[in-house]
Amino acid sequence: MATISRRTFGRTGIAGLAGLMVARSQPSRAQSARAGRAYKYVHLDVFTDRRYQGNQLLVFTDPAGLDTEMMQSMTKESNYSECTFVLPPEQAGTDYRVRIFTRTAETPFAGHPTIGTAFALAHTGALKPGTAKTTFGLGVGPTAIDLEWKDGKLVFAWMTQLKPTFGKAVTDAPALAAALGLDAAAVRLKPDLIPAGQEVNCGSNFFIVPLATRQAVDAAVTM
Repeated sequence: MATISRRTFGRTGIAGLAGLMVARSQPSRAQSARAGRAYKYVHLDVFTDRRYQGNQLLVFTDPAGLDTEMMQSMTKESNYSECTFVLPPEQAGTDYRVRIFTRTAETPFAGHPTIGTAFALAHTGALKPGTAKTTFGLGVGPTAIDLEWKDGKLVFAWMTQLKPTFGKAVTDAPALAAALGLDAAAVRLKPDLIPAGQEVNCGSNFFIVPLATRQAVDAAVTM
């Protein structure tokens, strides 16, 4: 595999999608029965320039007093794939501690919540216009995010993810195709480039699977 820098890898993975997003409203409030107080959040549509499109995200910008159980409960209540909670930094060299929750568990890293949180902090003024870079303390460690501004508004952000690490390979093409709901012929074997399936981690585990056609990509489903 060709050598690729952390910065280039981050831009390759995120830059094509992360340029625009829409804050649906001014910060709203969620009531925590346990804490007995309201918590502000910013409601975002990530990876889109249209309202009610893209990936939804709630960013709680001042969650002081919430414990892990309540953060999990509030994320489950939102019924969105992820919510983030922005806390004071815990590690040297970071600006914020950002915790990411799915509906079922806390996760150390996820793409759209990281980029979305940067836009939320710009939306609230925590990130000042012209700030070139911020660093989040995520579950995977410090994660640098480069920022671009226009007319005082954040218009583009990309993150430098961890260097890729490669795990197990799956060479049983028929089994892998079946797991994706495809015929075996849809999996394109390139032994000199990539096996039938390759586990890759840049903060979260994924399998890269070479498919023969665009139609196969569109037809693939997780079983």
